[in-house]
Amino acid sequence: MTDRLGSSAWSVSEARSVVAQLRHVATTGPEYDAVELFLALCDYLDQLHGSLGFDRILPEAERSALIQVVRRVRGRSAVPDADGERLVQPVNAAVTLAQGRVLAAQLESADGWQRELGLALKGLFTYLDQLYGGPGAFTELLTSAERERVASR
Repeated sequence: MTDRLGSSAWSVSEARSVVAQLRHVATTGPEYDAVELFLALCDYLDQLHGSLGFDRILPEAERSALIQVVRRVRGRSAVPDADGERLVQPVNAAVTLAQGRVLAAQLESADGWQRELGLALKGLFTYLDQLYGGPGAFTELLTSAERERVASR
């Protein structure tokens, strides 16, 4: 299993480091939104991965176990929770998850660091889709209580 984020040249740790630095370069526009979304999705994956955090793509056996827990937890809440915590976008991101997918595709067609950012963001969506059950399955965030149940697997 490669530690690359999809077809990006960056590993998980490289991507997290580079994108954190890009926060100082991309201060407005779609690049800024992509940086913020990438960092928010990494924070979300930190919570799902538990104590170790999201520092690598999980090997097949560990990923399969995590997928089963995510499916079990998602199955418990057929309706959004009463306090409205089930969001369609991560905290600190200006774009919804659906808009983030479009943004990743747009950046992929750019050059330089913007292209790598788009590829890495697309890689995050692909990984989250896998955890949620397949292509396009990652459409909403788990609540904080659900994330705790997943992390304590």
